[in-house]
Amino acid sequence: GGARHLAAGRRRRELREGRARGRKAVVALSALDVAQASAAAADMASSVDLAALPTALDLGFVSTVAALAGSIICHEAGHYFCARSVGLPTLEFAIGFGPEIVTLGNDGRGTDFVLRALPAGGYVRFDDRKTKVLESGEAVNDFDALPALQRVWVLSGGVLANMVVAWSSLCATALTSGVQRIEPRAGVRVDEVGAEAFARTGLMKDDIIQSIGSLDCSGPGQSMKVVVDFIRHLPKDPVKVLVERGGQQLRLDVSCLTDADTGLQRLGVLIRANQEKLLEQASDFAGAASIASGAVVRMLGEQFSTIQSLVSGTGSGEVVGPVGIVQQGQELAGTDGLAGLAFFFITVNLNLALLNALPIPALDGGKVAFVFIEQLLGKRLPEEKKQDVELLFGLLVIASLLNLTVKDVSKIFTK
Repeated sequence: GGARHLAAGRRRRELREGRARGRKAVVALSALDVAQASAAAADMASSVDLAALPTALDLGFVSTVAALAGSIICHEAGHYFCARSVGLPTLEFAIGFGPEIVTLGNDGRGTDFVLRALPAGGYVRFDDRKTKVLESGEAVNDFDALPALQRVWVLSGGVLANMVVAWSSLCATALTSGVQRIEPRAGVRVDEVGAEAFARTGLMKDDIIQSIGSLDCSGPGQSMKVVVDFIRHLPKDPVKVLVERGGQQLRLDVSCLTDADTGLQRLGVLIRANQEKLLEQASDFAGAASIASGAVVRMLGEQFSTIQSLVSGTGSGEVVGPVGIVQQGQELAGTDGLAGLAFFFITVNLNLALLNALPIPALDGGKVAFVFIEQLLGKRLPEEKKQDVELLFGLLVIASLLNLTVKDVSKIFTK
């Protein structure tokens, strides 16, 4: 997110501008990639299937893209207004990257609002000409001439804006339809059971599994990964399963299915974490603010846990690219209407805030880290070195993004 500069000299300026734009667009999409994994963590009770390729006139598709674009605009607007608040001129406020489609206008203070061809991100660009001279005699650009705290303020503007928008949206939701909260319940719920599976296992839809063999599943918030891994490695003999059905506990002798290729076991029924959806509503602003604050803390915690599990390889979540994000957002809008779209918009804003706050080069958090490091060292880091590090991480994100896009598109046609 955020600061993007021109280099001194025409060829140098064009090269650096191109690199900055590419990194910015990738950063925005990278943040969105995590959004669906976090949304899934926040609402495991719903299953979002990829829909067919949307048409241009599909209202759900249009509204989902608008929600994504709105989140990106909020992020960049945060950088823009923070820059203006400290007197830092901005040259361009761009939505998308690549070739320019149209200039939407000018703010009268030198900033062009531009729509570009690939609506996958955005950036705010500053003048990188070294027109300021520090006390040390070093020539720097307008941004680097700012005091350290003001640079941090500008760089943090996108994250702060996404947080404010998400919190405000949750306040409005709490005052109207109510904010959904997922409350973990004891056990593992059986969602679907076919005729063959019922005859083989005795399990029924809405049974609450309390234990499978030696595995105790009776606690709330049971990890489905642990349960599935335990089932896969069960012996081929029937296993004792304790279930709760209609307020009574039943013990069943369950025979699993064995995969002929891997030898792994499975129940052959659809199970999920036992959870209950609750709606929290408020009658005044104070109550709405309390509900919204709690929801922000809860959702950010879930999203951070999702990122941790994906990085460590211990989670069952899945990262999707821009195609997958639009499709899943479209499905949420189609099944839950305006409420689903609002939840999607809030989640995307929180994920943009969380991901961009991480101290990773090429992200806002990485740029803030560079500022703090310079303050600790008492000197500025070489600009070219910082750009090389950011470019390396940007290229890694681009490669990941392309891979995710190919995977998402292939899912559509192999469904």
